[in-house]
Amino acid sequence: MSKKVLTIHAIVLVFFALILLYQSRFSFLIWNLILALIPFDLSLVSRQFKHSHWRYLIAVLWLLFFPNALYMITDFSHLSSIGVGLSTAYQFVEYAILAGGVFIGVGLGLTSLFILYPLLIPNHQRLTHQAITFGILSVCSSIAIYLGRFLRINSWDVFYQLHTTIASVFGILNQANFWIFVIAFSILQLVLMLMGYQLAQMLAKESLDTKTG
Repeated sequence: MSKKVLTIHAIVLVFFALILLYQSRFSFLIWNLILALIPFDLSLVSRQFKHSHWRYLIAVLWLLFFPNALYMITDFSHLSSIGVGLSTAYQFVEYAILAGGVFIGVGLGLTSLFILYPLLIPNHQRLTHQAITFGILSVCSSIAIYLGRFLRINSWDVFYQLHTTIASVFGILNQANFWIFVIAFSILQLVLMLMGYQLAQMLAKESLDTKTG
C-alpha cells in the first residue's frame, strides 16, 4: 500500500477524531465516511488485478457501495438541526464539520470512479463514452440514494432482503417526487463526474508533460 493511500486513510481517521473530540451532533458522518471508503478501497484493489474478469467482478461489488459516497450530498439536509442563520460560533464549527464530511465522502467516491473507469472502459478518454457511462451510473446512483435516504434501504439489503428491495423500487415508480429527485440528482452527479474526470485528466497530462519536459 502506497504512502499516499495510507495518508488518505490517516486524514479520514483524524477527521473522525475531531468529530468525537468536539462531540459534534453530526457523528453519523463517521459511519457514512466508512461506507464511502469502501468503493475507494475496492477501486484500489481492482487496480492490482491484471485479468479483466476479476476487475469486472470487483466493479459489481463497487457499484453496490458507490452510491453511499454520493449519498452524502443529501447529508446537507441535516443543516436544519443547527439553524439556518450561520451566525454563531457553534454553527460555524458544526457547518464546517458537516461540509468537510460531505466533501471528503464525495471526493472519495468520485476518485474511486476515476480509478476504476479507465480500467474497464476502452477509449475512456472520449467524452461521448464518459457521458454515456457516467449518465447511466448517475441514474442508478440517484435511485440508490433515494432508497437509502427515504426508504432506509442499505447496500447489503441486496443480499439479505433482495425481494423486499425490489418490491420497494416498484412501489415508488408511480411517485412524482421520486422521479424529480432522480432527474435532479442524476444531472448533479453527471456534472460532478464529467467535470471531475476532465480535471483529473488535465492534471495527469500536465504531470506527464512536466516529467517529460
